[in-house]
Amino acid sequence: MLHFGKTNRGFTLIELITVIIVLGVVSVGISGFIRTGVEIYSDVTERDQLLGDSRFVVERINRELRMAIPNSARVTANSSGTIQCVEFVPLEWGSFYTSLSVLPDTSTQATVVEWGNNPDGFIWQAGDFAVVYPTNNNEVYDVSLNKRIQMTACSDGGADSACSTADDPNGTAQLTLAAAFDDHSPASRLYIARRTVSYCANSSNRSIFRNEGNITETQLVYSSGTLMAENISNDFNNSDEAPFKIYGATLTRNSMVHILLGFERNEEIINYSSEVHIPNVP
Repeated sequence: MLHFGKTNRGFTLIELITVIIVLGVVSVGISGFIRTGVEIYSDVTERDQLLGDSRFVVERINRELRMAIPNSARVTANSSGTIQCVEFVPLEWGSFYTSLSVLPDTSTQATVVEWGNNPDGFIWQAGDFAVVYPTNNNEVYDVSLNKRIQMTACSDGGADSACSTADDPNGTAQLTLAAAFDDHSPASRLYIARRTVSYCANSSNRSIFRNEGNITETQLVYSSGTLMAENISNDFNNSDEAPFKIYGATLTRNSMVHILLGFERNEEIINYSSEVHIPNVP
């Protein structure tokens, strides 16, 4: 009789080495594919975040500037040139006047179209300013030029006599002012001002801050405030890369604020160049 024995065989050393080599080659290829995908995702995420942050601050500045009082925008920088700020006076409310005290008249009264129950919810506050016919930013900020006059009282002929609702039979309100104005507005426009808004770009910490303050003759430079954006890359030593520039009104266009902002994060670079035209109807 023939007897066949059962032989048990394992893997040889050559087979094991071959499998290890094959698995190594496959893992290198897979890891490279995964690494490329992760890098693409990281780059897209960085670019999207940088784009969102930069777009937010540019759009915010654009919208607020469009609602500024005509000729109120101005730009300044600190002594070292590391911070540059654009400042303007937001329009709290605009109206038309039917009568106005203008020098040499020494009376301090004005009659305006009533603003009660307005859609923006504006309510006159003690300490608000009336601005009439400012042709440059000095006339907005320097009270001695009699283009910006403090309002000391407001009344109307309605039931409450407080300028809080549009209940005057004639649809007008009477303002008491601290002084008479220097000149009339050709369009009989009167603007209400309350505060300033400043956007300051800081090259030291590569950030942009927003601040609100009182209307003062000297423009302030802020090194901090409400953080609006980070990672700005403007070269402040190069005048061509200044974040903010103002161009005065001409016969063919309104006054304009040029916003030039660069943003860089992890070698991702985005540049914005925006021109904001401010309605020039003083």
